[in-house]
Amino acid sequence: NQQPNLIWSYLGRSALISQIDSSLSASHVGNPVFTEYQACVFGNVRLVVHDCPVWDIFDSDWYTSCRLIGGADIIVIKYSVNDKTSFQELKDSYLPMVKKALNHCSVPVIISAIGARKNVPCTCPLCTSDRRSCVTTSEGVQLAKELGATYLELHTLNDFYIQKYFGGVLEYFMIQSLNQKSSEKMKKRKKTQKCRRVQPPQLEQPGSKWRDYKRRLLEYELLIYSIIK
Repeated sequence: NQQPNLIWSYLGRSALISQIDSSLSASHVGNPVFTEYQACVFGNVRLVVHDCPVWDIFDSDWYTSCRLIGGADIIVIKYSVNDKTSFQELKDSYLPMVKKALNHCSVPVIISAIGARKNVPCTCPLCTSDRRSCVTTSEGVQLAKELGATYLELHTLNDFYIQKYFGGVLEYFMIQSLNQKSSEKMKKRKKTQKCRRVQPPQLEQPGSKWRDYKRRLLEYELLIYSIIK
């Protein structure tokens, strides 16, 4: 809760974003809820972001959490490098829940480690007193590997880290997602057109019945003529 809002910082600074709106998703009264942001990106593409302010939402509203994660195109997970307890809780309790909600879907995940480490752990094997003070880079990388995610360290939420670093990776995944959706939509459209192709009606040409009648009458006359003859 004490961390700056990463998504809101990006939406407010990115040159690609316009028309930002925010609202609270429906949930039980008294429980924490998802915050929904809607914006326009790349001109006319609607971007919908569901921000989870606290991990407790997964316990209080697992149905909504599972539905949102399962239907997501991109997932961003952030944590403070100076809060080892919360990181450990994320790793032990909520990471398995996220993996279950993803259900083996190939959704890109970004792990964002936020903040500058205040008490850098000593690498000496004899020192153990300060190892729980902050989250190391190797721990963050290992977490990202377990999810198959992209790992980013954002030492501060300034223009460089928000727009160039985090924004660059996020926008890359946005473009990939849009290209995939466009390709799937095109394939579906071609398949629909192929299945629903209208066959032209089998119509008889004008006067065809009369010509057939005259032909048969002529054959009959010739047959009678040959018999009489």
